[in-house]
Amino acid sequence: MTSEHPPEDVTDATAAADHAEDGGPGDETIQIEAILVDLGVPDELIDAMPAEVASTIARLATEKQDADDAKLRALADFRNFQRRSIENEARARRDGLASMVRALMPAIDHFDLALQSAATATSVEQLAQGVQMVREEIGRSLESNGVVVIAAAAGDEFEPGRHEALGMMPPGQSPEDAAAGSVAVTVSPGFAIGELVLRPAKVMLVPEAREG
Repeated sequence: MTSEHPPEDVTDATAAADHAEDGGPGDETIQIEAILVDLGVPDELIDAMPAEVASTIARLATEKQDADDAKLRALADFRNFQRRSIENEARARRDGLASMVRALMPAIDHFDLALQSAATATSVEQLAQGVQMVREEIGRSLESNGVVVIAAAAGDEFEPGRHEALGMMPPGQSPEDAAAGSVAVTVSPGFAIGELVLRPAKVMLVPEAREG
C-alpha cells in the first residue's frame, strides 16, 4: 500500500527549491548577511539595505580583513628575519673572535717558552731573541687574519687618516733630503684591515726649514 505522504528528504528538497524560486536568500546572500552581522549592523538595517550596498560593504570588510591578515603575516616574517639577523651577527662575531684567538695561540705558546728560557738565559741577546720570536709570531697571526701593518719610511708623504702626527722632529735630526711636512720617523706602526684603519701609524714630521 502506497503512503500518502512523500519521504521527509523529498519534502525538504522540494521546500528548498520552492524557497529559491520564490527569491529566498542564496548562499552568497547568507554570507553577506553573516559579514554584516559580524560588523555589528542591526538586523533591521540589514533587511532594509539594498543588495548592492550590502554586497559592497561585505566586500570592503573582507578586503580589509585580508589586508589585516597580510599585515600580521608580514610583521611575523619581519620579526623572524630580525631574530635570525641578530643570531647570525652574534655567530659571526663569535666566529671572528675565535679565529683571532686561534691565530694568537702559537704566539702565547712562544711567550711561555720565552718566559721559561728567561730564567736560564746567559745573555741579553738570548732573551731578546726569544722576544723577537714572539713578536714575529704575533705578526704572522695578525697577517693570517687580514691585518696589515701601516708604516712609513723617512721622507714618505704624510697621509691623514693612516698617519697620526705626534709633532715635529728637532732641527737637524730629520733626513736632509726629506721635504718639510713629510714623515721623519715612525714612532709606532699602525694597523688596518682592508680600508678600515684600526690604528694610524704614529709619526714625527720633518719641520719647515729655518731661514738664515
